[in-house]
Amino acid sequence: MLSFYHRMSKLFSEQTTLLIYAAIIGIGGGFGAVGFRWLINQFTFLFFHRTQPELASYYGIRTLFVPIIGGLLVGLLVHFFAREAKGHGVPEVMYAVTEKKGVIRPRIVIFKALASAICIGSGGSVGREGPIVQIGAAWGSSLGQLLKLRDHHLKTLVACGAAAGIAATFNAPIGGALFAFEVILGNFAMTNVSAIVISSVLSAAIGRIYFGNMASFPIPHYHVSGISILFLFAVLGIIGGLYGAAYAKVLLFFENLWDRVKTLPDWTKPALGGILIGAVGYFFPQVLGVGYPTVEKALLAHFGLSTLLILLVLKLLMTSITIASGGSGGVFAPGLYMGAMLGGAVGILFHLLFPHMDINVGVFAAVGMSTVFAGSAQAPITAMIMLFEMTGNYQLILPLMLATVIATTVSTKINRESIYTMKLMKRGFDIIRKRATDRLSSFLVEEAMHPERLCLKDTLTLEEAYTKFENSEEWFATVRDHDGNLLGSVSKAQILEELQHHHNNSTVYNILPKNIGHVPSKSTLSEASQIMNQLGLNYLLVIDNHFNHIGVIGSSDIIKCYKNDL
Repeated sequence: MLSFYHRMSKLFSEQTTLLIYAAIIGIGGGFGAVGFRWLINQFTFLFFHRTQPELASYYGIRTLFVPIIGGLLVGLLVHFFAREAKGHGVPEVMYAVTEKKGVIRPRIVIFKALASAICIGSGGSVGREGPIVQIGAAWGSSLGQLLKLRDHHLKTLVACGAAAGIAATFNAPIGGALFAFEVILGNFAMTNVSAIVISSVLSAAIGRIYFGNMASFPIPHYHVSGISILFLFAVLGIIGGLYGAAYAKVLLFFENLWDRVKTLPDWTKPALGGILIGAVGYFFPQVLGVGYPTVEKALLAHFGLSTLLILLVLKLLMTSITIASGGSGGVFAPGLYMGAMLGGAVGILFHLLFPHMDINVGVFAAVGMSTVFAGSAQAPITAMIMLFEMTGNYQLILPLMLATVIATTVSTKINRESIYTMKLMKRGFDIIRKRATDRLSSFLVEEAMHPERLCLKDTLTLEEAYTKFENSEEWFATVRDHDGNLLGSVSKAQILEELQHHHNNSTVYNILPKNIGHVPSKSTLSEASQIMNQLGLNYLLVIDNHFNHIGVIGSSDIIKCYKNDL
């Protein structure tokens, strides 16, 4: 394959070659989405003798034990074959792009598909979009690794795979591309646009062949009449943003709760979650599986207020339990589900309060989907464009844009992290900082501070100190007193200069700066650089949370870290 890559590079320019690979990933991603949906339906029929759409109306005894069996199978698959297949998948892709240079293990393509298909097919209250994003991204990464592409090209192919998965599943080529930019990459760099768009378009074209060229959630056309009703959609945006933020918080709460269960092996936890899912699903099968038939009914205003509110709460709990217990599936579709229930409920309330206004409950349900997704994922552009594509109704664009932006604003005031980045932050990985435009804000002082390889006592003469330097390869040393307290640092060049002025018997302590600055270890390099400039220093002492001196950061360390990141 490497020789094939070299031949391609000779025939075409680098950019053209990348576009060809993006096309291959788009085609593969499209067929992958088709195959994954087929696999879900096969497992659903195996477990329930029903198709996935029929699951929402299935009242039977199988519901009590099938989620337990499915959970056990998922737990075994994840534990013994691919730990990354646990959960909703998107955070793992984001982590791979930001921290692992786009490298994803090829086996994820198989085991994520199997684990998620079993989880959804056995009634797990999760979506198929998160898994197909991870599957598509793993396919893109695998091809890039096989061709031994450079890091930045590998990351682009990962984003191409993610875009392809979303585009084919939702018949949303624009939304798929935007999801890759806004969520996976965290930026809209123009160098990635062509490749990602090609993948998204080709994948959507394949999806249309198998699923049909129609909106995912068709709703009656609705005309926004007047400005006054936009105020109601603005209120919906506030409510949706609050709920989206709560969705992310509740999911994290349940994940922490299940992580504290240490008496059971991890591979048994999804089965335990299956007991709760089966018990609730026996009475409310609408919360099982992906749940899109229930969403369609909400969009057509087939539910009353009490039903919408019950399903809203139950879906939140069941999704949180499925993911937190170790199930495999996405949080995107549940967000749309809950948004439809929330929007429908708000629409009914507004209709009761303002009977003279032209309020369409189904339209409020559709806009509610966008607000909850935007509030939880903090991706407003992706949310509004995807909902526009999924409904195929341009008349929604004004309330959709207004409510979505408001929802995102409200959510970000409550949560710094999105539903995707919260999981990474829990593991100690701050992806928001890593993605900062200012590269010096992407690194912490503790990541770049100078290692203490050579330490001098403050009472050493300069001649003795220079001998220490001569016997080591270091050009920089920390200085500590007889109690081990860190006082500062000196360089080999600094001591040599003093010796040239015949200060041989002077001590190391005498050449330390009188004013020494301090910086917390959790500060960014940008903050450390600002402190150095303000104090006119070329190094700072690093302190921990308890104000103990733990090291030194110099201007050269900052420059070195910046260069290594280029």
